[in-house]
Amino acid sequence: MFKSFRFRAALAAAIVSGASGTFIAPIVAAHHSVGGEFDQHKKLTLNGVVSQVEWANPHIYVHFAVKEPSGAVADWRLETVPVAMMRKAGLTKALLLANAENATVDIYPARDGTPHLGYLLKITYADGHHYQFGADTPARPPGAPQRAPSSDPARSSP
Repeated sequence: MFKSFRFRAALAAAIVSGASGTFIAPIVAAHHSVGGEFDQHKKLTLNGVVSQVEWANPHIYVHFAVKEPSGAVADWRLETVPVAMMRKAGLTKALLLANAENATVDIYPARDGTPHLGYLLKITYADGHHYQFGADTPARPPGAPQRAPSSDPARSSP
């Protein structure tokens, strides 16, 4: 019945294509840009303790326990870089946990206002050591003027 080589090859290609789409689509949907999910024009600083690290692709999540003014503890879920980048930088889950040492984090909050969700830019531990995951300063808001050119002739371009 299915003796034609071309037909069998086309059928096999269709099955493989459909199956790979089923497995790849969730991965592609899970990946996003930092600016698409987090407000890069607003930077928050929080004090607390790393309570958990989700060491998994596509991004590592650091859980950060922050004591609120009411006394309640809020668990912030902070997205970071992918596992491969973290490993290449020599960081491990144990280094991020830092034996429940107090820390300060700089984050971009969720763009849609989701409570206790952010993108981790920098974490600084009580002893002063820190890890940097993003820029120190927020991105320039759309429509904001660029920095004025230098009036110093030695710094101007020809």
